Amino acid sequence: MATRYSSFAVLQVILTLFVIGTVPLLAHAAETEIRFVAPNDAEGSSGAVIVPDLPLAHTGQFLPLDAKGNLVGAGDAAVQVDAVLSQVDAALKTVDSGEKPVIVKLHVIAADLAAAGKVREALAKRFAGDQKPAVSCVVGRLRAPGALVALDAVAVLSSKVNARGVPAKSLARAAPVAVLSPGPKVYVSGQAEKGSDVAEMTRNTLNSLEATLKHLGLGLKDIVQVKSFVGPFETVPQAEAEIVKFFAGRSPIPPLVFVEWTTAPSIEIELIASAAGAARDQSDTVEFITPPGMSSSPVFSRVARMSAGPSIYISGLYGKTANNGATEVREIFGELKDVLGKTGSDLRHLVKATYYVSTNEASTKLGEIRPEYYDPKRPPAASKAPVTSTGRDGRTITIDMIAAPLPK
Repeated sequence: MATRYSSFAVLQVILTLFVIGTVPLLAHAAETEIRFVAPNDAEGSSGAVIVPDLPLAHTGQFLPLDAKGNLVGAGDAAVQVDAVLSQVDAALKTVDSGEKPVIVKLHVIAADLAAAGKVREALAKRFAGDQKPAVSCVVGRLRAPGALVALDAVAVLSSKVNARGVPAKSLARAAPVAVLSPGPKVYVSGQAEKGSDVAEMTRNTLNSLEATLKHLGLGLKDIVQVKSFVGPFETVPQAEAEIVKFFAGRSPIPPLVFVEWTTAPSIEIELIASAAGAARDQSDTVEFITPPGMSSSPVFSRVARMSAGPSIYISGLYGKTANNGATEVREIFGELKDVLGKTGSDLRHLVKATYYVSTNEASTKLGEIRPEYYDPKRPPAASKAPVTSTGRDGRTITIDMIAAPLPK
């Protein structure tokens, strides 16, 4: 199923692309349809969503809390899913006064396996039509007692976008939503610096990330989302305080997402940023960069920079075999190759991977097997997160992926 955007919206994108110098890949940039590939009615998701180069809203992580901070829908995952999606809708309205934005990706954290199943049932009811987002879902601790679900979203906006980047008023607390402008964009792999505690680790890691952005010709104001993998999870308030302090007085604070990291004490932080206007290579739809002072790896890139053009969001992938890390990894990569073939991409044009592993065996086998599939000069940017559960019983690894189309 495809959703077409107005010619006016496309014209706005084309004019923007000429201004920032991305003419070589304009054929991709001018595509106007959102394509939903391999819909799953039972779970309210698509296997992949191909998104044109239009403004993309990235939200922070929402919990099922009311305006006073009280829990909504105690013990009822369906009610809580409705509550967080209502918050997503409200946030999107603050940056888009036009037609209803189209949610194309959901990143879900469920409190336990039972909640994960209920979340999928609720999403099936919410997204019963043709427009089903790509969805990833894992299990982890949540910041609000009694919460069964937390999520953040990516949505395609209309031609009536009234914001770019992070809203300027987000100076004292994180913005609920930011807008990634059409054109080039960067995905920075998770970075983790040492420190005596999580607060110091956070400060040092943010300094490292800022240095990476400077190398790319970018700054804090280009960031549209910061995701942190944190352990122990009780230290999230300290990490959040350091992030807010880091941006305060320098830039509006972007949307924040926190995921439980079962290896503690530690924090790994990744980010998404607009690269519009920065110097770049336009010979391919994605390029891979190793900043000065960092080592390159044959299985992940430090930075992936996408050219102007479509993005491909792929739902979390699982193996068919239970409790066998090696077999699960191979089955997932087989499924990934199939999805990429259906969406006009391949393994050399993967942009950003998040590997969620629930056992040491799965983590080890992923490290051993990845080199069989990746071009060592073109692996995706990536973070690997040890989690309580991957969201499906007996599955010890799931992979969340973003890809770019093949160049035309």
